Amino acid sequence: MKIIDRIILSIYSLIMLIESIIAILLIFGWAKLENLIYIIKDILNNGVAYNIVFGISIVFIILSIKAIFFRGSNVREDVVEKRKDKMGDGVLLENEDGKLLISKETIERLANSVVKNFANIQDAKTKVLIDSKNNITIIVELQILQNTVIKDLNANLQTRIKEVVRKATELEVNEVNIRIKNIINVPQKVEENDEEEE
Repeated sequence: MKIIDRIILSIYSLIMLIESIIAILLIFGWAKLENLIYIIKDILNNGVAYNIVFGISIVFIILSIKAIFFRGSNVREDVVEKRKDKMGDGVLLENEDGKLLISKETIERLANSVVKNFANIQDAKTKVLIDSKNNITIIVELQILQNTVIKDLNANLQTRIKEVVRKATELEVNEVNIRIKNIINVPQKVEENDEEEE
């Protein structure tokens, strides 16, 4: 909801509150109708007050017309914004039978299942980014063993993640970006034969 709509709603709520209080005061006899009519006549007989009331009335008429006839466009904008937020959580697919939302978490789990099959990877964190056009980018942050050939690992991992996601969801992954966070040194065992020769 836009700021102008909130202001209009606040003003109308305040006016309705005042009118309701006056109506209750008149119903229970705590205020007299003659006093109210006297106040209204006094305002209308004063030239400055008359012009102010006339100006405020015109503004209220315009705001009322806007609120009644042009509210639908604002509602549609709110629905579109909510839908975009939902799409940011995943990819929304639609067909004649209904809708399917494939969440970021689902794509992350698929990527993680691929990562677990690589022996040289010690630890991994996966993040999925989806833009408004449903372009999918997967970022994988890795800790790998020291003797890993990074170039080969990168190519194999990117290809495999894209294949698995495509097969499971029929979605095309635009990019798989690999980040090597750490290389873990593995202590090498000294062979007994080498020790005996020395």
